[in-house]
Amino acid sequence: MTQARKRMLIVDDNDLTRALLRGLLRNEEEYEVVGEASNGEMAVELTQRLKPDIVCLDVDMPKMGGLEALARIREISPQTVVLMVTAHTERETVQTAIAHGAAGYIVKPFNAGRVLSAIEAAMAKVVQK
Repeated sequence: MTQARKRMLIVDDNDLTRALLRGLLRNEEEYEVVGEASNGEMAVELTQRLKPDIVCLDVDMPKMGGLEALARIREISPQTVVLMVTAHTERETVQTAIAHGAAGYIVKPFNAGRVLSAIEAAMAKVVQK
């Protein structure tokens, strides 16, 4: 029996970044992109409606930033795995994200190997819990 595909939500205010992530994941049998959002408010709304297994969430976005969206997503959907997608690797930002429940980081600029490795590592953490 085949394992169900992991449902993913991609959240980034940059259209190109969303397109790149979508393109990287399109050929991966274990993942299905079920939605996209361009700000934190939409991320929270779509998480509640679509119930994704994984959210790739940008840190800097309009309307509601990624760290605030992360906290809200963890409240409404604690089982959802959230990976932060960012060019910001400042210690404080990373620590805040981890403290709010982020399972990992995808650092921009990224490539397919790093994205898939980060997703797999985050999913492995969840399986171990």
